[in-house]
Amino acid sequence: MFMAVQGILCLVILYILESNIWRRAVRALTECHKDLDTRQQDVEMQTAPVEDSDVAAERLRIVNTSVSQLATTNAVILRQLTKFYKNRFLAVDRLSVGIPRGECFGLLGVNGAGKTSTFAMLTGEIVISSGDAFLGGMSVQNGLSAGARSRLVGFCPDINALVDQMTVRETLWMYARLRGIHEADIGAVVEKLIERLTLQEYTNVPAGYLRYVISTTSPV
Repeated sequence: MFMAVQGILCLVILYILESNIWRRAVRALTECHKDLDTRQQDVEMQTAPVEDSDVAAERLRIVNTSVSQLATTNAVILRQLTKFYKNRFLAVDRLSVGIPRGECFGLLGVNGAGKTSTFAMLTGEIVISSGDAFLGGMSVQNGLSAGARSRLVGFCPDINALVDQMTVRETLWMYARLRGIHEADIGAVVEKLIERLTLQEYTNVPAGYLRYVISTTSPV
């Protein structure tokens, strides 16, 4: 009896797999999922966010003023900057703001507000979905090479960016190369940094443990 039931079940499964029923069902589910994603994205993009008056005024200033004019006073310009991830999650929603030269600017928000995504787009770590950002008047989308971008903006992530096994001097050499400093100049630049940061006695200490060494040896 069991063998008969098993045989019939296998035949049914084989029929479904070999017939168009399976393909049609998969295609229908896929199209339905895509349609729902598209509708969700359209709703998210068309729904006007709740804005404070100063936020709305800044957005209008950025959108309605030419980039060349904004760049005379703003070092960083974000114009309708938007980021969707693969699952259609809206991480950054048409962010528009200008940051004047010499200003210390804080980007605040709850977890998931899009702060990290914004900085990642500025540095080129992730691709901008729509809108654009301008550094020194140059477009991150179209006008900036990776080398030029690295000279204009740096990004310190909220995780430890140091390699535990590398010494302080080795770490400085590595980042100097990443920043595009000419090989012939790296030695002098590294030594100057070590002197300015008073790291002479820690140059051969593993960089990942530097904070522990300083905290235990520095006087209170």
